[in-house]
Amino acid sequence: MSIIEKQATTPSYIRHYSHFNKARDAWSAIITAFLKQNPDAKVILPAYIGWSKNEGSGIFDPVDENDIPFAFYGLDRHLQIDFEDFKSTIKINNNPIVLLVHYFGFPDPNYNEIVNWLDQNSVFYVEDSAHAMLTDLIGGICGRKAAYNLFALHKILPLDTGGLMVDNKISNLKINGDTLSLSNINVFEYDLKYIYNKRIANYRLLIELLKNTDKITILYPELKEGVCPQTLPLLIHDDNRDNVYFEMNNRGFGFVSLYHTMINQLENSTYESARYTSKHIINLPVHQDCKEADLINMVKNFKLVLNNG
Repeated sequence: MSIIEKQATTPSYIRHYSHFNKARDAWSAIITAFLKQNPDAKVILPAYIGWSKNEGSGIFDPVDENDIPFAFYGLDRHLQIDFEDFKSTIKINNNPIVLLVHYFGFPDPNYNEIVNWLDQNSVFYVEDSAHAMLTDLIGGICGRKAAYNLFALHKILPLDTGGLMVDNKISNLKINGDTLSLSNINVFEYDLKYIYNKRIANYRLLIELLKNTDKITILYPELKEGVCPQTLPLLIHDDNRDNVYFEMNNRGFGFVSLYHTMINQLENSTYESARYTSKHIINLPVHQDCKEADLINMVKNFKLVLNNG
C-alpha cells in the first residue's frame, strides 16, 4: 500500500448546507418531508420550550401551526434529559421524529449514550444547534450524528436573521433550502475560531467571578472540551428572578431569561425544566464583544442586586 501524492478527485468530507431565513423554517421543512413518508408520525420534543410575543416559539410553531401530533420528554432543572422517560416516550409512539436541543451551546452530559440508543433503535432524529453552532463547527462534539442539524446564525454572529440546515447524509428525505433566504451570508467570512475562543474565555472569567456566590446555581459550572457557550445560564434560588432581570437591564447589562415563559402546552407540566427552571433561569452574556472590565463590573452589580433582593 502506498500513500497517494494528490487528494482524491471524488468529493469527500463534505457537509451540505441549505440556507433558510430562520432555523425554525428548516425544522418545518424537515417535519413536512418526514410526514410525507410517515403520515402517522409524531414529533417528540424536550419539555423546555419558550414563547415570546415577538418571536413566538421557534421549535414548536411548525408543530402547532400544522396540527401535528406531539409528545414531550422530560428534563430536570439543569436541563439534563431524563433518559428513561426519553426512551419510554419514544417507544410508545410509532414513527417518531425526535428533536435534541443543545441548550445554550451545551450537549447533554449523556449525549453519546442518547444518540447511540437512537441509532441502535433506528429512530429518526434532528439536532437543534441554534445555540451550539460553534460547539459543532469548532468543538466537533455535537451535530454530526443526526440526520440533520440546525444553526441559527443570529444567535452567535452579529446578524439579524439567517438559518442553516446541515445535511449529514443519513436520511433519504428530499429537502430544499429557501430560495428567498439570505443566501449571500457566508458564515466563514467570520473568524469562527476567534469567536469560539473569546466566548470560552468570557465564560471562564464569569465562572471565576461568580465562585461562591450565594443565592444562585450555575447550570454548567464546568466548561467541557469542545463546548462553546451561547450564554452563561444560572438559576436564582428565590422568586425574584424578574426583579433581578429588570434591574440589571436598567443598569445597562444585557441579561436575558431563556426561557421565562413556557408554551401553553407546558404551563402545567410536572417536569422540573418547565415547572422550576423557566421561573428561575437568567442568562449572562458571554459574546465576543464583551470586554473583561465590563464583565467584572457586570458581576459586581449582579451581586449587589442579588443581595438587595
